[in-house]
Amino acid sequence: MKKIFVVSQVLLAINLFILIVPTSAFLIAFQLFPNLDSTENGLGVYPLLFMIYGFAGLFVTISLSIIMIVVYTWYKYKFTEKD
Repeated sequence: MKKIFVVSQVLLAINLFILIVPTSAFLIAFQLFPNLDSTENGLGVYPLLFMIYGFAGLFVTISLSIIMIVVYTWYKYKFTEKD
């Protein structure tokens, strides 16, 4: 049970990384190098692509993460209590 819980949390962290880091890197690169204008060479689609994939992944992993937090907490405290 703990392994599944950890995997769900790692998947959530990976999706947050995909959402934040590459998108920020492209936006910073566009600010530092104005010659990479997104309208001329098509690089402007990459931040949007990472945002779409990040949000789509978060829909799945956030729900899985919440379910696993509830189930793991219930499992841990139900079976650790001694009558």
